[in-house]
Amino acid sequence: MIGQPPRFTLTTPVFRFRALAALTARAPLGGDRETVLACLQLGRLCAGLLPPYTISRELTVERIEQTRQWVSALAMPTGIRAVAFSIFGALNGFDRSRAALALADLVKAAYGQLDEASRIELDTLRQELTASTVAHSRHTTAQQNPTASQALPHPHPYQG
Repeated sequence: MIGQPPRFTLTTPVFRFRALAALTARAPLGGDRETVLACLQLGRLCAGLLPPYTISRELTVERIEQTRQWVSALAMPTGIRAVAFSIFGALNGFDRSRAALALADLVKAAYGQLDEASRIELDTLRQELTASTVAHSRHTTAQQNPTASQALPHPHPYQG
């Protein structure tokens, strides 16, 4: 029994944006910090499309609207703001592939403000969004185009 956690213990939660949060804390007050903070929040919104979170559409739309208002008030470069709004559009449509592309654009636009670890965290999220898009499209295609064995009813074993 030694080495096994008791049944009643909880698993330790893992925060996926540790480097972004640490960079936000280290960044000087002003535009750079607000840009990094916006990247952190946009990453969290995009992560909401993936398991284990898969936040409901209603809650996602509410979070997008509140974040959109908040981003509008930040002092950050226009290019980064434009990319943020493209992420909002992708998230509004629950379009993971568009969100992945917009997230890649965000990393490019904020390259000067992000450190290597933060870029890796956002790129990992982008890869997960892309992979989940491919898996989702395969699942949807398989449902729309059933194989011959799925399309035809199985014959009754006693009919002959």
